[in-house]
Amino acid sequence: MKNSEPDQALVSLDRNSHRLFYRFDNVEEAQAHLSGNYSLVKIESESDTSFDLMCAAAILENVAFTSNSSKSGFRIGFGSPFDGYGMSLPTSGAMSVTTVDGRLIDASGNGGLVVDSLEIESARFSPQSVWRRIMMPSNELHRHIALLTEQPVTKRVSFSNHFDRDSVASQSIFTIDQVIAMGMRGDAPLLKAPAALASLKDAVLSMFVEGLPNSYSTLLAGPALLPAPRNVKRAIEFMQANLLQPLSLADIANAAGTSARSLQIGFRQFRDMTPMEYLRRLRLNGAHQDLIDALPGTAVATIAYRWGFAHHGMFAASYAKVFGEPPSATLKKSRSRR
Repeated sequence: MKNSEPDQALVSLDRNSHRLFYRFDNVEEAQAHLSGNYSLVKIESESDTSFDLMCAAAILENVAFTSNSSKSGFRIGFGSPFDGYGMSLPTSGAMSVTTVDGRLIDASGNGGLVVDSLEIESARFSPQSVWRRIMMPSNELHRHIALLTEQPVTKRVSFSNHFDRDSVASQSIFTIDQVIAMGMRGDAPLLKAPAALASLKDAVLSMFVEGLPNSYSTLLAGPALLPAPRNVKRAIEFMQANLLQPLSLADIANAAGTSARSLQIGFRQFRDMTPMEYLRRLRLNGAHQDLIDALPGTAVATIAYRWGFAHHGMFAASYAKVFGEPPSATLKKSRSRR
């Protein structure tokens, strides 16, 4: 067997975030590395003559966004599985998982898998596999569900294992995945935009809980007590006073003196949008004014990041929908007036 040192790199970007890369062409080295740093695993190559595995990851407060590939393909067994939930989207090759009770679950032709990692005994990736994966700790997801339902989470979340890659939820989740991957490259410009980071993470949590069918979907769709209009007003005042700060739904609800779920329904009734949509609208207004007042040499991207918009294409589309022109046009007009 070929002996070679694995390519590995771990870059700490701040106390809560880091970037990871590793590449192996030796089963024993891959197995030892993963077992020593993550969880106990056993790996078997799908090829009689070779093995390879590459992973690039961005990890934000224990939520991992990874891009992976293997030309050889492999099977990996888990001795001590990750306590969380995973969403995997193959873009080449095939993948399947075997559960601890013996069920075989294949990724569909036009989609991927959502699983409770504690239920998985092993996973298989065919030769020429390329896949993206998001891994979320149980405590993060359970906390978000409790926030929205106003009830403690006493049972594991059971997801419908298959999802369609063309669904709104999966497209949104993996668009955010790409934004985070891009924003964490190089000098990690996304870390200079804490409002954008908080918004992206909150969006992923919300999509997992509300966009993917699961055992809490019925409870989430049920009625909740409506907040008094003054609570909606308090929330708006808090947003306006903290527009450049990283705000989560929980932050806004606490400031308003109500629950997150009640606040969401209150905003839908009184403002015809969710609290986070309202926050994005306020930030769009701030970005609009900054573009009008921009000094020579200012870039649209700089203003977008400042106001919490990490995906510039989505920012431009949202901006144009509200103001009737792309942000670059507003910036150009401001320059022509100077």
